[in-house]
Amino acid sequence: MWNDALCYQQYGAPETVLALHHLSLPLLAPGLVRVQMRYAPVNPSDLIPITGAYRHRTTLPSVAGYEGVGVVVEDSTNGRPLLGQRVLPLRGAGTWQRYLDIDPRWLVPVAEDIDDILAARGYINPLTAMLMLTRWPVAGKQVLLTAASSSCASLLGQWALAMGARSVSGIIRSPQHIARLQQYGVYPLLEGDSALIEQVSQYSDLVFDAVGGELANFLLAVLPQTSTLVSYGLLSGKPLTQTRGCAAVRKFHLREALPTLSVDAWQAAFAGIWRQLPTTAQPAAQVIKLCDWREAIAAAGQPGRGGKILLDFTAG
Repeated sequence: MWNDALCYQQYGAPETVLALHHLSLPLLAPGLVRVQMRYAPVNPSDLIPITGAYRHRTTLPSVAGYEGVGVVVEDSTNGRPLLGQRVLPLRGAGTWQRYLDIDPRWLVPVAEDIDDILAARGYINPLTAMLMLTRWPVAGKQVLLTAASSSCASLLGQWALAMGARSVSGIIRSPQHIARLQQYGVYPLLEGDSALIEQVSQYSDLVFDAVGGELANFLLAVLPQTSTLVSYGLLSGKPLTQTRGCAAVRKFHLREALPTLSVDAWQAAFAGIWRQLPTTAQPAAQVIKLCDWREAIAAAGQPGRGGKILLDFTAG
């Protein structure tokens, strides 16, 4: 039996250092289950480690990818029957491969009303959004989002309103996203309109920031000191420098939050996600065959892209 896997043996630009390897599958080790992948998204969080940004947390060689959906095709656990179940095979081997072996404790069964394309996107962004909204409740608050057209911010905005936020405003770079934010109930702010951003910021209680750098520092300069800015990403590549005499700054990293979740809490979080996702508006996905992975990487990096890129493992 053979496996196709997108691997990297050195750090660098993903389109340069990734390679599709045709590997022999070993026997399944006791206590593990084998999952045949169907779809896996291409997220910034998948690509950034390949560049070497987190080399202290990765080992080489490595299979890329952190999330996706598949089906259990082999089970050596002698535990609960898993064969044939659709699952998210998480917190184990890289997901950009046709088959992966994983500890069944962290398998997430996929609810029947969730299709494969939606399920494949059910981990990184939804869990990040759900955990942040749990840690920093939004009921009755005025919420501000940066990178508001991103997948995670889209979830934050919609779920914050569903959880009783008084209002949600979102900062975007391009006017092409205005209509989509308005559809979600989010008030759009163009990044170039600093006067309007300052005006809205002065009444904001809670900011979820994925950008950092100049934008985050600007917000901290105009936010009330009673407000909180939650930093969960640095899309600008630059850190926050203004952290004194301003709004409270808190940081959230999914990787650091995961060890605090018990198996029961982990499964409960996804039960909540499955309840929310079917009624949450998301951009359409673009599905690209595994053999065309270079096209997928290029598409994921296009500015202003509207939908999520998914690798398709079901094709030959």
